[in-house]
Parts: sequence; C-alpha cells; structure tokens
Amino acid sequence: MLIPDYETEVDFLNCEAISSTVVELLKNNRNRALTVGIHGDWGAGKSSILKMVESELGQDSKVAVLWFNGWTFEGFDDAKTVLIESTITEICRLKSGSAKLQDIGKKLLRRVNWLKIAKRGSGVAFNVLTGLPSTDQLETAIGALKGVSENAQNVKAEEIPGKLDEIAGFLKPAEDGENIPDTIHAFREDFRSLLDEAKIDQLVVLIDDLDRCLPTTAIETLEAIRLFLFVPKTAFVIGADEAMIEYAVRQHFPDLPVASGPLPYARNYLEKLVQIPFRIPALGAQETRTYVTLLLVQSLVGEEHDGFKVLLDKAKETMQKPWLSTGLSQA
Repeated sequence: MLIPDYETEVDFLNCEAISSTVVELLKNNRNRALTVGIHGDWGAGKSSILKMVESELGQDSKVAVLWFNGWTFEGFDDAKTVLIESTITEICRLKSGSAKLQDIGKKLLRRVNWLKIAKRGSGVAFNVLTGLPSTDQLETAIGALKGVSENAQNVKAEEIPGKLDEIAGFLKPAEDGENIPDTIHAFREDFRSLLDEAKIDQLVVLIDDLDRCLPTTAIETLEAIRLFLFVPKTAFVIGADEAMIEYAVRQHFPDLPVASGPLPYARNYLEKLVQIPFRIPALGAQETRTYVTLLLVQSLVGEEHDGFKVLLDKAKETMQKPWLSTGLSQA
C-alpha cells in the first residue's frame, strides 16, 4: 500500500483551528497589508493548512487567492522578480476582459523589467544619460529572446505578442528622472490601481515550500514580499520552517553578529517581515497513531465514505483533548 505525501484539504491533524483563525484574520483586515507565517517542522502540515485557507477563501469572488511555490522556481536568475511577475500576470489572467487592467499590468511589468536592469548597476546611468539601451539591457533582452526561442514549442500563438512586448520593454529607455525609489513608489501606486480596476477586495498570496529553497532564493522571495508590505488589500501567508529561514538569513548575511538582545538577528529578520506567526505544535504519540490510522482507512474506503467521516469527527474530538490520551481504538 502506497500513501502519497501530498497536501490535502481534509483535516487529519486538527489544524482547522489554525486555518480558520487565519481566514478570519484575513477577512477582518481586508484593507490592510498583512504577512502571516505558518511555521512548523517539515511534514507538520503547513501545506495542508495553506490548502484549507485557499479552499475557504476561494469561495469569495471578491478575494483573489494565488498559490506560489518557491521551490518550483528554484534556479531562476532573479527569484525576487519571479514572485512579483507571477502575481501581476495571474491577476491579469483572472480579469482578462478589462483592457484598462491589462494596460496597468503591462506598465507594472515594464517597471519590473527596469528593476531587473537597475539591479545590475551601471547600465542604468548609461540609459538615463543617453536614452539608448545599455549593454546590460541588450544582454537581458537577448537572453529573454533566446529563452523564448528555446521554448518555442511550448509557447502558444496568442502568447507571442505578449512575450515580444516584454522583451521590447528591456530596450526602452527609463523615464526622465526615474530612479529606484521613484520606481518602487510608482510600482506600489500602480499595483493599488491594478487591484481597484480588478475589483478585488483582497489579494491573498499563499507561499509554500520556501524552507526547501536555497538560501538566496528564500531571501529574494522574502525581499519581494517587502515591496508589497505597504500596499493595502494585499496579504501574504508563508508556510516555512523558521529554523531553515533563519539558516538562509545567516548564509545571506554571514558577517552579522550572532545576536543583539534576547533574539538572534536571523529571528529578528523573519519577525520583521512576518507580522503574525502561527506555530504548528509537534505531534505526540497518540496523535501520530491517530493520523496514521486515518491515512490507512482513507486509502481503503475513500474520504467520501460516511463511516470515514464519522471516524474523522471522532479523531478530531480526541485530538482536541490530548491530555485524556484516548486516541482511536481498533473498535
């Protein structure tokens, strides 16, 4: 018998208390920018909690729920912009009928392209002074064009104009007087306009498997979130093992002192980004036995079986009172 280790919307570990609290928190703070952390060891059920949050929020048409798996994009040159571009592209896809929204989306993507160039440094000065594409811009555009050509068999015909517009955006000169602070401020304003035009009351981005990424990817993803921290109606829910993120921070900032005050710098970095943390408690012996029993029974009869639903309810009752140590008996 094989039991796959996939995330699930069926609550085997009595994690509904956490998922329902996160959903209530998000619903009651739709006009604020929020970052929520779901922390726990590998296999503790973080992905399943994110799935439960996605399932419940997805019933509201005024809420856009996007799923981002950092591990999937491991190996990209700039993981920071992958998250930003994915968020903008997905909103435009969900509301594809609005021409004005598509224009705002293209404008935002051009700003992201400019930030990619700005990251390289000297090319921006050349661009502003001459109005011509810099060497960095040409290299980036050629690289993007090469990527499209190599992946041509997977590109749909209707996607080609958008791909070409994106590549052309790398060659356009920066607007007069535009610099990184101005671009970031304008990005936030344009992104707010994008949400208003899409008639979205709240955007919720669920980030999974961040603790499986290499340190650079994990840090760049967290830094991308920082760009949205002051944009109302935007919420991020991050599923990650705190210890692994702290390790990524230490690798990224190797010269930092170990600590300042009662907490290490690595923990301070994470808590600065994550406003509201939820920590999944470790399973005890009885809870582990109950969990394995539910997996075995589900694999035999399926989760829609009436008897399994009764058993699941009984299991939740026992998990809510672990001090009684009753668990599930064979009977």
